[in-house]
Amino acid sequence: MRSCSAVVGDWLQLRFALVIIASIGTEGQEMDEAVALKAYCKRRLKHIEQQKLLLDCDEKHQKRKRPSIKLVESISAQNVPVRFICTLKLKTFRQEMKKAAEQDFHEPFRCRACLAKQADLAMNSFIKKKTNQLQAQLLDERIQSHLYNKDTVCLLGEILKDLPKPSDDPCEIWQRLLSAERWTVPETK
Repeated sequence: MRSCSAVVGDWLQLRFALVIIASIGTEGQEMDEAVALKAYCKRRLKHIEQQKLLLDCDEKHQKRKRPSIKLVESISAQNVPVRFICTLKLKTFRQEMKKAAEQDFHEPFRCRACLAKQADLAMNSFIKKKTNQLQAQLLDERIQSHLYNKDTVCLLGEILKDLPKPSDDPCEIWQRLLSAERWTVPETK
């Protein structure tokens, strides 16, 4: 249990806080905050007064039975008023919004480093887009040439180009046929 002087010190501080709260103006937010703080301080004072009374009783009547005093729940069990917490949250939120409004925002369209980076990115995307277009054109040309050159009529034409004509001399046809490496006549024994 705390000493009597500590309890009296707390009691005086809270009384001083109540006097200050009473002197606060009656404006909207400040009034709500003041009412909530005043209710909290009154509960604290009531608790401290009871602690002081118990200490006085302990010091004067140590051998006697303690008087039956109705105890208020301890301060740690008491909650801070919800209204007070809400007003503090609102006050903090407003302060943060004021700070955010006062800060200078980064404007990329005025920053030289950002403009240079945007230009670099635009150049890279332009180069990538153009190389993709050129590669697509080259691929289309290759596909078209393949389709034209490897058509069935073209393939038949290539085969027929190498075949002998009916007007050619038969001896010459046999000579060309035998002179090719792939056509070899097997020797007979």
